[in-house]
Amino acid sequence: MAYIHRKMGIEKMKKTFGVLIIVSLVLTAFFLHFTEQQSSVVDNSPGESAIDFELQALDGTSTRLSSFKGKPIILNFWASWCEPCENEMPELDKFHKKYTEDVVIMGVNITSQEISEQSVRNFVNELDISFPVLLDTEGVFRQYQVMNLPTTYFIDSNGKIVDSYYGELTFEMLEQFKAKLK
Repeated sequence: MAYIHRKMGIEKMKKTFGVLIIVSLVLTAFFLHFTEQQSSVVDNSPGESAIDFELQALDGTSTRLSSFKGKPIILNFWASWCEPCENEMPELDKFHKKYTEDVVIMGVNITSQEISEQSVRNFVNELDISFPVLLDTEGVFRQYQVMNLPTTYFIDSNGKIVDSYYGELTFEMLEQFKAKLK
C-alpha cells in the first residue's frame, strides 16, 4: 500500500514538474518576444521624427506617412470597440472637413485587435468617416508606443512630433493642437 501511495506521489510530482516546465517555456518565449518588440520601438517624444510606415487604407490604396511631408498630420490610433474612439470619430471628421486643406488626418485602426476587417468597415460606414482610415496589420501601433486608445500624435510639416494626446479629443481640443502645428 505504501508503494502505491509513493508511486502516486511520484506521478503527481512528475505532472507538476511537467506543468512547471511548460509554464517556464511559455514565460521565456513571452519575455523574448516582448524584448524583441521593445527593441524596435523608437523615441516618439516631441521634437523627434515621426516613424515612417506604409499601410493599406480601407479603400485599398497604399499610404505612406512620409508622402505627406510638407503638411501637418494628425495621426490617430483607434479601434471600433473603443467607446472613447467612437465618441471622438465625429469630432475628428468634423475637424477634417473644416481643415482638409491645412491638416492631414489619418485614422490608424489597430486591426489586429478587431474582430474582422468588416467590423472596421461597418464602423467607418456607420459614422460616415471621410478621412483616410489605415489598417494596421503591421504593428505600427507598437512602434508608436500606443498603450491606450485613442492615442493621437500631432506631427508638423517637417515630419517632427510636436505633441501627443492619450484619450478622447474634442473639436476644440483639435483646434488648440492645430495651432501648435506648422
